Amino acid sequence: MALSATPDSFNATFNWVTVSWSGVDAPSLQDWLGLYEVDDDVTKTSPIKFQYAHVSKNYLITGAGSLEVQIVNVRADHMFVFFRNGTEFPVVAARSNAIATQAPNQPQQLRVALTAEPGSLLITWTTRDTGAPQVEYQLPPRQDVVVQAATTFSYNRSMMCGAPATTDGYRNPGQFHSALIRNLAPGQAVTYRVGDRTLQVYSQQYSVSAAPAPASAVDIVAFGDLGQWQLDNTQQQAAMAASYNTTTAILADMAKTQTVHHIGDISYARGYMSQWEQFHAQIQDIAARAPYMVGIGNHERDWPNSGSLFQGTDSGGECGVAYESRFPMPTEKDKPWYAYTYGPLYFIVMSTEHSFGPTSDQYQFFVKALAAVNRTATPWVIFSGHRPFYIDSTNFAPGDGDQTVATEMRDSFEALLYANKVDLIFGAHHHSYQRTCPVYKGACQQPGPDGYAGPVIVDLGMAGADNSQNVEKPQPAIFEFVNDNTHGFCRIHADATTFSLQFLEGAERK
Repeated sequence: MALSATPDSFNATFNWVTVSWSGVDAPSLQDWLGLYEVDDDVTKTSPIKFQYAHVSKNYLITGAGSLEVQIVNVRADHMFVFFRNGTEFPVVAARSNAIATQAPNQPQQLRVALTAEPGSLLITWTTRDTGAPQVEYQLPPRQDVVVQAATTFSYNRSMMCGAPATTDGYRNPGQFHSALIRNLAPGQAVTYRVGDRTLQVYSQQYSVSAAPAPASAVDIVAFGDLGQWQLDNTQQQAAMAASYNTTTAILADMAKTQTVHHIGDISYARGYMSQWEQFHAQIQDIAARAPYMVGIGNHERDWPNSGSLFQGTDSGGECGVAYESRFPMPTEKDKPWYAYTYGPLYFIVMSTEHSFGPTSDQYQFFVKALAAVNRTATPWVIFSGHRPFYIDSTNFAPGDGDQTVATEMRDSFEALLYANKVDLIFGAHHHSYQRTCPVYKGACQQPGPDGYAGPVIVDLGMAGADNSQNVEKPQPAIFEFVNDNTHGFCRIHADATTFSLQFLEGAERK
């Protein structure tokens, strides 16, 4: 048989390729094609993506066909492999020509983060090789260019905890580079590009702004459980079609996206490195233009005997290594909890995947972070973690069930949050949008003499992963709104005296 791919090279982030085949004897429903890096051992490595040959019209009649496939630039040459005999016991029938990358060191996967240092931004990107990586930036209206060298880091198979991250899901993640832009005024805009002085490759220019002053009005986006999707409808280890609607809707209105707050279940790679590549490509035009702040979820961290609170295998063996490498937050190693301010907002980000009991390091962090709140500067305090604090869910399973974990969190620190007058508690994990009244100890509260009633719970795990659809009937009294049928994200507008939160459906953008 014959198998070929055209064009035979690419240089963009997203690239369309036609794969064609002919001369297949006795074509079968079990025939399929996989996309691989040319150096992959296809007997030991999962495909980047795959599709059954019969998806091509008339294949079962003619033994010939073609597909349009989208390739993300992952700094390596690619090829297609045609298999027979299904996916359980596949037999290689043909390999295509190589599809060569012409830009293995073109900076990819740009993402910006706030840091613990006021007036600073951390710019991170990915390449194949390392020469002299740097960020070049300007502070409009000034025209002079400032150059800041980057530090380089990565991770490898041996640093992770188990399969598939250490076996068939592993691919070289590339070299990560981070450069710190310092001494910015509140809200100051920066025009920048990243690249390498030795390799002579640079990104396009982007603009991003430092965190605004406390009195400023801000517009941010918040969600959890996003995942990724490719437009060619091929099959992958994980694919969340709704995630594309969400990121497309955010991109369509970046003027209202000063920063992003993504609380857990980031890419759903779960040990398959190629899924991280697609995710970064999907969010790059957001994350390069607005600080992209993340919290860890079960699908980034959980692995038996690795230090996670829960002993499941939800991370696919990554055990937090890929997450912490790809998204440097202002945290210590494997202590992924932190606080940051953004205008009038004060965020506390917890890890629901690590111990949070009163004797834990994380609990002591809560105490210190809450004590540090300056209500004059940041009148709105938002506490967030991946798993929900209150949730309309029928999952009462022991161990890591929705209600079981929620009860454990409330037993540990609900009184602490209430005493410190936390305004909102964000959760995700349950793939729905839910909002409560001001609640404490399971009941709606009325405002006291100082106007405080209790935290409003917002569960926003509806960005991309399939809806959970296991809500209770009747709906618990504390919930004012529950939607487990659609996907989207939340927009927040806040200033010194007002706070508003709106759920927008990704497909409808309203």
